[in-house]
Amino acid sequence: MDSIIKQIPTLFRKMYKTNLSNLSRYSNLVIDHASLIPYIKSIDVEVTPVDDAPVVYDWKYVGPGDLTVDLVLNVNVLEFPLDEFTFAREVILPWINGSFLKFLGYDLYMDFADVVVNIYDVNGFVDRYVVTVDMMNTHKWIPTDKKNSWEYVGKSKLRESVITEQIKKTKSLYLTFPKQGWETIGGYLMKALGIVTGVFTSVDGAIAAVRKKRKNIDPPLKELVIGSHGNGQYLLMGGGKEGYPVDNLLREVSDLVGPDTTIFFTACYGGDFLMNLCHASAILGGHEVHGSAGIYNYISNTSQKGFYSCQMSPRDYQDIQTNFEKRNLIFGTDKGNDYLLDKGFCRRESSAPINWAKNIWT
Repeated sequence: MDSIIKQIPTLFRKMYKTNLSNLSRYSNLVIDHASLIPYIKSIDVEVTPVDDAPVVYDWKYVGPGDLTVDLVLNVNVLEFPLDEFTFAREVILPWINGSFLKFLGYDLYMDFADVVVNIYDVNGFVDRYVVTVDMMNTHKWIPTDKKNSWEYVGKSKLRESVITEQIKKTKSLYLTFPKQGWETIGGYLMKALGIVTGVFTSVDGAIAAVRKKRKNIDPPLKELVIGSHGNGQYLLMGGGKEGYPVDNLLREVSDLVGPDTTIFFTACYGGDFLMNLCHASAILGGHEVHGSAGIYNYISNTSQKGFYSCQMSPRDYQDIQTNFEKRNLIFGTDKGNDYLLDKGFCRRESSAPINWAKNIWT
């Protein structure tokens, strides 16, 4: 069955378009489903294993993991002829279950932990419909029953799980993208010590982890730390020389950010070109973002050339993108940082925005 789980995303992409004509067959709604199909740009699915097996009313989950569905509409969500949550709950999920998962021997409502439907529209709006694993009606099950994705563990485990769940409400996210070698070893050591939330080799992996952690996050976040090596061109890098696009990750966490959330990119030289910080700020709706100029030292929490913060609204960012003189100054000369500092978009900070020793993820 493990091999089938790994193939689910690929198999779904190959067959979902031809299967859309069966929406009405599995839907819980009596409507004209054919009229809804043109509004669907794409649908994708992903299965993510769970790190800590949840226990719900004496039953421990041992199944394949969380199921995430990315539903992309080609219109504004307000122009969609049906409430998006109703569409996800009553049409898309029953259709995926009946026309695809059961064909592979799985039941969406029994074999998966959290089920998340991310709904995207043409304007970048994101909404999310979630069915969490703790909504499973395990209290109605008989201990001698056999379930493919659940095992009976008794009441003591249940109480322990509930207490642990309450303690582990997350107030900060520390996402790290190390190079292969000692950085990776250090990253996993920091995760074991509880200092970082996760160690990742791709942005998609980090996004999946954030989605998985959402039920344990108590927004707004106190801190959002995105850690990687850098070269002055990128705020986020993996194991190679090319940078990772950070926009999707920032959009994923944007609703978890509040007015007092501290956001810090640890990439060395991340603050050498301040427009990168301004770009990240604009993606987050104008929230303040911090970075290090020159080499950042994790151990001493110091920066070779100091720490900087930038705050730029989407409107100001767009103005720079469309104004030739401003773009030429910022991107075409070495005076770009001076301009951003003079105009008040950025400023030098007296110290690091976080303290690794005190701000351990809980």
